[in-house]
Parts: sequence; C-alpha cells; structure tokens
Amino acid sequence: MPDVEEAKAKMDRARACIRSGELEEAIPLCDEVYRRFTLSKVPELQLQVARALGHRGAAIGEKGMLQEALVHFDEVERRFWSPRRPELWEGVAWAMLYRARVLLELDREQMASNWLERMLSRFKASAQQRPDLRIPVEMARTSVIAAHNQGQRFEEALSQSEALLKEYDGSPEPFLVEQTAAVMLGRAIALQGLGHVDEALEAFDEVDVRHCEDPDPRIRALVSTALMGRALVLLQEEFLPEALGALDAILEHAGPNPGLRLMEPVNFAKFHREVVERELQLERERAASARRRK
Repeated sequence: MPDVEEAKAKMDRARACIRSGELEEAIPLCDEVYRRFTLSKVPELQLQVARALGHRGAAIGEKGMLQEALVHFDEVERRFWSPRRPELWEGVAWAMLYRARVLLELDREQMASNWLERMLSRFKASAQQRPDLRIPVEMARTSVIAAHNQGQRFEEALSQSEALLKEYDGSPEPFLVEQTAAVMLGRAIALQGLGHVDEALEAFDEVDVRHCEDPDPRIRALVSTALMGRALVLLQEEFLPEALGALDAILEHAGPNPGLRLMEPVNFAKFHREVVERELQLERERAASARRRK
C-alpha cells in the first residue's frame, strides 16, 4: 500500500523533526498527511492521520500555541479512541502524552496528571507486547514525575524517580539514556523542593557531568535545565560567586546560537548574571570602604 508507506514515512520524519527541534519542518509534513488522508476509512491511514494531529499539536505547542494544540488532541480523542480499535492506539497514546505536556506548560497540573493516569491505565499493560506503545508509555511515566514536582508533591516525585532509575539506569539504549537523564533531573528538582540543598546540588551536577557532551537536542535541553536548577539553588542560598559560575556554565553549554529549547535557561542566566555581578561589585566596594576606614 504505497499511500500507507508514504504517510508513515512522513510521520516518522515529523516525529524526528520534533525531537530535533525542527518544528517548521514537522508542521508541513503533518498538514500534508492530514489533508490527503483525513477522510480515509483505511485503518493504517487513519493511524497516520491521528499521528499527524498529535505531532502537529506537539509542534505548535512548543511554539507557544498551547490552546490551539489542545484542539488537535481533542480531535484525536474524539475521532480515533476506542478500546476496540487497537490498531489506532499508537496515535491516541502520543496525543494523550502531548496533551499532558501542554497542560503542564499551562500550569494545569491536576488535569495533566489525570490525563497521564488515564493514558497509563489504557496502554501500560499492552506496552510490553506493543513496541509502538512502549515509548509514549515510558515517556508518560517520566512525565508523572514532572507533574508531581509541579504540584509540589516532592516526596512522590522522589519516590517515583528513584524507582524508575532502578529500571533505566545503565541501559545503553539511546531512548532509555534520555529517559534516565529526565528522571535524574526530576529527582534533583524533588530534592530541591524538599529543601535537601546539598543532595539537590549533587543531583543537578550529576545530570551535567554524565550528559554534558551528548549532542542530542532533548538531552542538551535537560542539561541546560539542570544547570539552571543548580544556579537557582545557589542563588537561593546566597552563594553568589558559585552562582555566577553556574550561570556562566548555562551560557557556555548553550553556545552562541541557542535553540528554542535552551532559551529559558539562557534568558534566566543573562538576567541573573547582571544582578549577581552588581551585588558582587557592591560587596567589593563595601569591603574596600571598610578597609579604608580602618
């Protein structure tokens, strides 16, 4: 079936583009598959239409069009979810995962948690026998940690992260390497939320040390977020020279042309670097003035 092969290839390419941050390339691929095949009754093409809607929603959500993204996920749920249509579950699972992530961006943590719970209840049991479901299901499990942290349920986030690290850590599979980095970051944020300063700093450092050389765009974004977390802890503890070094590390890691996913840590670093430099200069001036008075 040439149409099915073509549509699947385009959606595989769209997902690869989203992973690498090439959002402008992903959207036209999704548009084409949706436009050509949205009325098809062929199950294999219906799956690709569901994927097109989900991937397009993810892409525009990352570009900041969060409400528009939710409309895409609504259409997937309405048109393609049925417990009696397992051939469409892959597309539905991705849309549910993407929806939860967009809801977290909108600070609607409870709703995101509900969608993650619903997604896992639908598909987790089948993921062992369904390779097409394994990746979205595992990503949903790590997203639960982010939801716990956003909801300030830090004990639950810590418990979940440590359980997943026992499963993932040490695997050479690239997907699980990425998941391990995400779980390590979630654990560090949970430790920070619980006030375990030294352990949190160590956990943020571990993300950086283990993954700072990884060229994968997703992992680069996780490392930048870990560096930002470390800097935030140091700022809160008023360790200003150390904080300045941590802020510089964010900018060094991002490089001269940071992508969209690195802009939040970069902007954070630029703003706080100016503040910290001013404060350190004031401290030096006060110290010099005190010495002169002596």
